[in-house]
Amino acid sequence: MYVIRNGLFHNLIITYGRMIKKLSETDRRLQILKETQNICAKKGFSETTLDMIAKQCKVSRALIVQYFKTKEDLYEALISFICEGHPLQEDINIKEHIKNKDDFGVFHGIALHLCKHMLCNTDQSPVRLIFFSMLERPELYQKHYEQRAKYGLALLRNYIRERIKDGVFKDINPHHVAAGFIAMLIQFIIQEVTIQSAPPNNTKVMPAVETMIHILLDGLKL
Repeated sequence: MYVIRNGLFHNLIITYGRMIKKLSETDRRLQILKETQNICAKKGFSETTLDMIAKQCKVSRALIVQYFKTKEDLYEALISFICEGHPLQEDINIKEHIKNKDDFGVFHGIALHLCKHMLCNTDQSPVRLIFFSMLERPELYQKHYEQRAKYGLALLRNYIRERIKDGVFKDINPHHVAAGFIAMLIQFIIQEVTIQSAPPNNTKVMPAVETMIHILLDGLKL
């Protein structure tokens, strides 16, 4: 009986090991990043350990190290993963608004995109990770800001610059307008994630954002 049970246990271990190996390297890396985001958004960077992440992924700590070497490398990869996970420049609706030179549509599309991806889950919102990085790991926050500037800010800044050339917008600093608009959006999102008692959603944020877009465009147009 012991031999049978021992043999059965051995077979189970082998089967489980094969199940773990079924994930491709890309999928395994993605799994680790997603679980890291979930844990860090709840506990912060300082309270999160590689052992916690490994347990959540149902893999060994050594495997986490194999992919990311150190916790610092994993955190840096996480920041890039968050910024690149939903690139504004690839949003079909935003691209269409830019093509049609729909000023309201461009600003509205960017706002809708950010709200969709940052208000999807309060406990796991990237906003919480931004907070933790500001408090615990300023260098990570700096990296996040640089990534955000590279994608979201650049997209809007370039659009505003083109509309100035078209003679539609006033000759004003495009970067200041883009940075101010994104900062306003983040403030609305932060308010929903941290203050509101009801689950956050776009229907509460977007009406206020739409009003601000109208005011902003009135000030920009000649």
